[in-house]
Amino acid sequence: MYFITLFHVDSLPFQNYICLMPETSLNIKGILGKDGLLAQSLPSFEFRSSQLQMALLLEEALQKKIPAIVEAGTGTGKTFGYLVPVILSGKKAVVSTGTKNLQEQIYHKDLPLLRKATSLNINAMIMKGRKNYLCLYRYHQFFSQPSLLKTGLEKTRKKIEKWLKKTKFADRAELSWLADDDVLWDALSSASDQCLGSECMFLDECFLNRLRSKAAKSKIIIVNHHLFFADMKVKKGGFGEIIPRFQVAVFDEAHTIEEIATGYFGEILSTNQLMELVNELEKETTDLQDIDKGKLKRHLNGIKIGSENLRGFCNDIGERGRLDHAALSEISKGPGREIRKGLKYLQEKAGLGELDNIALQVLVARAGELNLLLDNILCKRDSNWLNWYEKRKKSLVLHASPLDISGPMNETLYQKLQAVVFTSATLSTNKTFDYIRSRLGLPGDTLEGLYPSHFNFETQTLMYLPKDLPNPNASEFASKVAMRIAEILRRTDGRALVLFTSYHNLNLVFQILNGNVPYTILRQGDAPRSTLLDEFRRDIHSVLLATASFWQGVDVPGESLSCLIIDKLPFDSPGEPLVAARIDAIRDKGGNPFMEYQVPSAIISLKQGLGRLIRNNSDRGVLSVLDVRVMTSRYGRFFLESLPEIPVSHDLSDITRFF
Repeated sequence: MYFITLFHVDSLPFQNYICLMPETSLNIKGILGKDGLLAQSLPSFEFRSSQLQMALLLEEALQKKIPAIVEAGTGTGKTFGYLVPVILSGKKAVVSTGTKNLQEQIYHKDLPLLRKATSLNINAMIMKGRKNYLCLYRYHQFFSQPSLLKTGLEKTRKKIEKWLKKTKFADRAELSWLADDDVLWDALSSASDQCLGSECMFLDECFLNRLRSKAAKSKIIIVNHHLFFADMKVKKGGFGEIIPRFQVAVFDEAHTIEEIATGYFGEILSTNQLMELVNELEKETTDLQDIDKGKLKRHLNGIKIGSENLRGFCNDIGERGRLDHAALSEISKGPGREIRKGLKYLQEKAGLGELDNIALQVLVARAGELNLLLDNILCKRDSNWLNWYEKRKKSLVLHASPLDISGPMNETLYQKLQAVVFTSATLSTNKTFDYIRSRLGLPGDTLEGLYPSHFNFETQTLMYLPKDLPNPNASEFASKVAMRIAEILRRTDGRALVLFTSYHNLNLVFQILNGNVPYTILRQGDAPRSTLLDEFRRDIHSVLLATASFWQGVDVPGESLSCLIIDKLPFDSPGEPLVAARIDAIRDKGGNPFMEYQVPSAIISLKQGLGRLIRNNSDRGVLSVLDVRVMTSRYGRFFLESLPEIPVSHDLSDITRFF
């Protein structure tokens, strides 16, 4: 039996490649084995038994239609480990990643390599969030403003116009000349709450429609976790879909799933959303004659005042915090009432929805959605939910978040799909998947695979654990740590990434080190992340001080990152509302939140940190954890037992000898 499918490669992204071959001519061993097609055709391919075992395990999961969870250490080659069985299964699959970088790598590098090596029939598509694509309606609306012609944007418009004539999907990533933080893109991109839908005059030319149409015909769709769970939320609400229906989901970088899914299974409303609605309505109604502008202005001002009062409500309390029943009631009767009154007027009495103006009809619909969202967020739910707030630069964000996502995961994922795969380099704690299985509510028949990295950590790595530093809770901890970091850096010639669990310690150490060690000291926040990483790679002896966002997704192979220093064990702060509420929920059920939740979560974070150090077979490096609790506490051994077998030293001079 023969079949035909299409594959699109990066060099010729919109050509169709048709390949005929027998369905039965290839199997996993024939592709990933020692003498397989990849070994024969790719000079850089290195056979890894763990990669082959992973692929065979996932083949079993796909055949039996059950979930699987796989930890594949750095260097295992897990991308091919799941792509090959998924492709051979012939099932329609979504591959979801934690970062855009991995999305791009899979689509532009890994899949073309597989096709070249195997002549596999691969029909793949990459999808990103709407904000990554240009909206033709917003583009024409923006550049139709005469005042813009005087601002120097005419040259930019011509560049975009030229690009639009040749682009297939109008993906922002194609505009290498447009800076990451250029506000122009915000005015041009496709936002869901501004979409005119079937009434749009550019419907036939719409890039997003073109993208979805192509995705509907593709066997593999590559997305990121945020888009995946946004799609789940849309489908659950019965309002359509973003990603076409599929049979199998593979989550790469799955250690981030719980936090991302929690946001989408809950509700989120910000004062920015309310202010954006007001601003757009003011702009759209400037020239209207057939409405009561006085009443409209009063109600729009009511929404503005309510939003400002909502921000003011949290002025005298912390940056984040829980909202109890009394606080919710006070918000609902105060700023919430003002906001709700304005939104209801827009939705029911302003008469804007009856006008022959599609943009206004969309804005009125959005007012109704925000009104419903406000009600949902301000209602007190059962004990599995947390109402909380967080302050951002110019906005206050209200959340209603589930504390346990196992129910929604089962209802919307495990019961709906033929197979679900979770994989990452860091999913196990103390050699088991008990923690992650409980957090994600994985069924009892879930297959498990634990495949350590094939790197030789015994010769490539040294772990330095001091015994003579103060406990992290001591007042002198940061200053003592700064002096110890300076001593380590002199032995490593800089070349270090120093990860902190708080900005307070980061800034204090920076003040002590800057100018007192003969190396460039880079600090998170002083420049964009990409700029800092580029400088860190370029200046081999530089030192980068960073916090949580650099614990994962940093890829600096080679000499520039020869030392990883961690100030203390990365426990989630119990001051974080969600963390504190989860701790309370476990305790209320008679569990031990420290051992069941806090320690396993910190172990996974520590393993993520270690993953920054050794990226290939030629890397060598020192891992230093400056937290004496690793040696002195009853739980410290769980951290050490969860890491690869690394030689441990308590003597600084061993660092000198190692290098």
